[in-house]
Amino acid sequence: MSLPISPLSRPSEPAPSRRDIVVGTGVGLGLAALPSSALAATLPALPELIARLTEGAVPERGRITLEIPALVENGNSVDARIVVESPMTEADHVRWIHLIAEKNPFLDMARFHLGPRSGRAEVATTLRLATSQKVTAVAALSTGGYLMSDVDVVVTLSACIDGG
Repeated sequence: MSLPISPLSRPSEPAPSRRDIVVGTGVGLGLAALPSSALAATLPALPELIARLTEGAVPERGRITLEIPALVENGNSVDARIVVESPMTEADHVRWIHLIAEKNPFLDMARFHLGPRSGRAEVATTLRLATSQKVTAVAALSTGGYLMSDVDVVVTLSACIDGG
């Protein structure tokens, strides 16, 4: 009585040689590196992202404050506070605030949606920063305008290295 041959095994083919294994491993490692470089090529640059958020309008500087330390020891825990000067009335209020880090794996780090019932246009959060970079806050006003502020931050111990 003979044993059935599995459809996955092919007894007629020789086992792979050491050269085949080395070449296959090299090709596999090369392909594994492609998605990260391809992803980096598809990420928009900071000016492009801001233009997309503001629908092409140029945001004005002033009336928005981004408080973040200029020197950070650990990029895993960075305190940030954004304050926008706004009466927060039905006719004049902040609609949203985007927080952008130009060198993080995902540039658009946080989005905060506000309205006249928020009371104040003020947001505080804790961030992860991949490396030393510029952090930008962009706010949309109900009147149709946009505000922007940015801070250069030096990070001594980076975070987000794994892409998360």
